[in-house]
Amino acid sequence: METGAKPAPSPGEKGPSSKVVPRPVANQTWVHSCCSRAKLQAALADPTISAIEADIMMPAPSSSGRAMPIMAHPSWRSKHAPQSDLDFATFIDRCIEDGKRHLKLDFKQAAAVEPCLQLLAKRWHELQGNRQAIWLNADVLPGPNARGKVEIAPDTFLPLCRRYCPHAFLSLGWRVGPIGPEEAYSQSDIAAMAKVCGDYSLDGGTLVFAASLRLSERALPVVASVLTLVPGSQLLLWTGFGEAPVRSELHERVSKQLDELEVGPRVGFDISVAQSVLGSATSDAIDCTFFWSRWTRYIFCGDLCCGSSYSLLNAQTGERQSLLSTPPTPAATPEHKLPVPSTPGTDVNGIIRQ
Repeated sequence: METGAKPAPSPGEKGPSSKVVPRPVANQTWVHSCCSRAKLQAALADPTISAIEADIMMPAPSSSGRAMPIMAHPSWRSKHAPQSDLDFATFIDRCIEDGKRHLKLDFKQAAAVEPCLQLLAKRWHELQGNRQAIWLNADVLPGPNARGKVEIAPDTFLPLCRRYCPHAFLSLGWRVGPIGPEEAYSQSDIAAMAKVCGDYSLDGGTLVFAASLRLSERALPVVASVLTLVPGSQLLLWTGFGEAPVRSELHERVSKQLDELEVGPRVGFDISVAQSVLGSATSDAIDCTFFWSRWTRYIFCGDLCCGSSYSLLNAQTGERQSLLSTPPTPAATPEHKLPVPSTPGTDVNGIIRQ
């Protein structure tokens, strides 16, 4: 944002007629995985919430053969979506009627993308009139410990986004596994994402790259290099649904290193931070799995990575398969996002999880 420029209108504040909703202001307050009527109602009733994230899947097959995508997060117990009392059409209706929250739509299945984007396209003038920004999110490339075929490939997701919602923001990530032989993103992961952006001529000013905080911390210069390869883009470091919280010291350490790399203002954090002794102990236990992961890789792959927690991995091809996998466990404490330090003229979201 240039000095002296007017800030983007808040959701619900009418601005000049345009199909392009300006990038939202910093320090959004989010509610995550808003996948039920009760949670959506609570979010819309909370005046502190400025943005809503929700996951989208197709419901389990039915005898009718026709189904509207639903708001649901994948379960490790089944490949089918869990039961949900909130379908996508109702979700959009209520959010547009409210008109005060930005929306991030996290697609979990390829079959859900086109019907949702078709409906969004029909309602775009209403979203634009409310100044509600839309992020379209998908893990479009394989990543650490999840080197198999992705559910939503870029050659499916990006053409559909461009066709139906060309003015939406894009949030692109790598699919990852919780435990396995890889401890960090590799240079080939970053190069593959930059290539996707180049192949589709994506504007960096509309892009956010989403990466796991724990898998980024050990190769931070590598992960941050995507911001150089795709000028104008931003990076969001996250902890996942059901993932144990991280210590505040980890967040501070990563923030400091990003500032040293001169990309701090372009990086946001969407993380769950330990708020108790129990939470800190859980975080320590999870982080210890990276130690055992090194030994697993040594035994099965003959490639032991030694050194401090700040060291980069030795050259990884990024082609090894996950050796271990564990189901997610519910977080023991509410998830809170630490605000991202911002400077005048920057536009990175600081997020608080409710």
